[in-house]
Amino acid sequence: MNRINSFLLKFFFYSFLLQLSEPLSSQQLKPDVIDLINLEVPVAPALSPDGSLIAYIIRKPSEDYKTWESVLHLKNSKTLVVQQVTSSKFRVSSPRFSTDGAFLYFVYSAPYFSAEKKDTVKESSQVWRYSIKEGTASVVTGLSEGAGEYNFSSDGTRLAVLTSAEEPELSLRIGSTTLTADESIFPKKNPDNILTVYTLPEGNLLYSYTLDPGAQDLVFSPDNHRVIYQSNLTGDYNDEQKFDLYSIDSAGKKEQMTNYPGPETEPLFSPDGKNFIFKTQTVPDIEFAETDIEMMNPDGTGRKNLTADYNFNVQSFIWRNKTSILFIGAEYFHSVAYEMDIRTGKKIRISPADKSVSDLRVTVDGRIFWREESPETIAELVIGNKKLSSFSNQLKEFRSGSQEVVLYKSSDGKFDLNGILFKPEGFDPGKKYPMIVTIHGGPYGYFKNVYQQSYPTKVLTSLGYLVFAPNPRGSLGGSDEFGQANRYDLGGGDYRDIMDGVEFLIGKGFVDADRMGVTGGSYGGYLTNWTISQTSLFKAAVSMYGIFSFFTDWSNSWQPVFEKMYFGYYYWERPIDMSNLYVNRSPAFYADKIKTPTLILQGEKDLYTDVSNSREMFQALNTLGVPVEFALYPGEGHGIRNKPYHYANVLSRSVAWFEKYLK
Repeated sequence: MNRINSFLLKFFFYSFLLQLSEPLSSQQLKPDVIDLINLEVPVAPALSPDGSLIAYIIRKPSEDYKTWESVLHLKNSKTLVVQQVTSSKFRVSSPRFSTDGAFLYFVYSAPYFSAEKKDTVKESSQVWRYSIKEGTASVVTGLSEGAGEYNFSSDGTRLAVLTSAEEPELSLRIGSTTLTADESIFPKKNPDNILTVYTLPEGNLLYSYTLDPGAQDLVFSPDNHRVIYQSNLTGDYNDEQKFDLYSIDSAGKKEQMTNYPGPETEPLFSPDGKNFIFKTQTVPDIEFAETDIEMMNPDGTGRKNLTADYNFNVQSFIWRNKTSILFIGAEYFHSVAYEMDIRTGKKIRISPADKSVSDLRVTVDGRIFWREESPETIAELVIGNKKLSSFSNQLKEFRSGSQEVVLYKSSDGKFDLNGILFKPEGFDPGKKYPMIVTIHGGPYGYFKNVYQQSYPTKVLTSLGYLVFAPNPRGSLGGSDEFGQANRYDLGGGDYRDIMDGVEFLIGKGFVDADRMGVTGGSYGGYLTNWTISQTSLFKAAVSMYGIFSFFTDWSNSWQPVFEKMYFGYYYWERPIDMSNLYVNRSPAFYADKIKTPTLILQGEKDLYTDVSNSREMFQALNTLGVPVEFALYPGEGHGIRNKPYHYANVLSRSVAWFEKYLK
């Protein structure tokens, strides 16, 4: 979309959407919300076995900003020529090359002709394949409920696909009349998953079996006779700590492969089939424990923790060859890649010191591929030492300021802390600047030192703000002790760590302490609510889908185990007084202390932090006479990103709120 249409869109949204301060010219411009949303970033990369081709998806807003459009691209790694594989009219995901590199497979929602139904099926996600030689695409599956995830056997002769079982229509018979039932029944039972296996390249149905609702992450055994998968049996998000590994053979016989405390996930067989690796964690019943890579023999013997001495969270891993693996770990403010010898445990860092990497892939001749990003660049595609893309060229027209890592000590002396400080263009340490503190979600998340952030960071710096993004205790990126430090203390040490960082920066002399704001979403929304209930230091707050009362959150979230993980008990198991953490750490019980003008942003269909939290907070602040505004977005879930214009509205409202109260 051109910049003129972007202007029109801004006026269409709200009169307070940001305007460019300079005329369109060859000069660098200040980025606005629409500019950030329109950045083209490659996601879900796939690599052909010989590394000659790279597939990736670009996701952008539609012309009217009502939907997201995704397009699959194919790039030659030698000539760098790019071709478009799919239409922007239909959703695409999960690209993957066949084992011989002859086809590119993907999940696609385009209409297709069904020989079985003798008609065209519309808007049904199926597995498709694109012939590299002929340049044509055709549908492979014709599943009535659509295709979900899929995978190939190691020899490329089998294709395993997951789909959901068809849910029966509920009805109620009264006398001779049958009525369609429309009530919601709890507890809700998720539909079973169906495993369907096809022959390749013919695409003939080989067998199909019913699995449980939690089955996911399919891989074939080396002999192709079994499909290995992970499952928590229920498919409920609340049961995320209950995953085990299972197998099913071609005759339909199921076996449980692991049954250890805590989750075992993401199984991968070695190239020679003699070992398989999977992900575990150090503490079984909490989501914020360190994750490790373990290895076993296919018969379940010889279990070994490969990363026991690596005291950071393992994010992803793949086999490089039969004796070594590649993995990515979360270290401080980067995602770092390593190669490890499974025999000796020796590991070597392979990613650059100033980059964060993701999406590891490897060619048949051992070359390594990844996506990388930095403080100056958005995601780029790299194989070996060769950069294959130039998406960061989009940033050349913008003035975005600079950023640096801030290191400081927690006031209780327990931890060395870090955060990212984003500075305006032409930053002068002799001047004072308004500052926005942004708090990440999680709590087991973190801010990386990269250009692109989920909050409107670069828009704020372009308007003259400092933006401080701290990683307090309980964040990802530190030791296991650091990640678990919030247990039984949510809103305690983490809040103090953030305030320690704020005081540290104020002490530098360039922060205007009378013009500071705070914002965050999810856990960041909770800590925003908590912060303004504990201090009046901030003159404006933007709270996004955060927790106001832990009673309310526990009662309405699809993950009520969250409170049990962090507090260690259910609220009724302790006296309901100020010693109870459900009371003691809920902003709701300090509502009369809140004086900060607050903007509350919430998705109507949020399953994580229910809308009731935001409604209650608005009601309390409005009654108390605190300047407050509440925006509720229809059809939106956690994060408010289902529709681009809703996402743009969230970012623009946030910036406008700070401009109103801090400028």
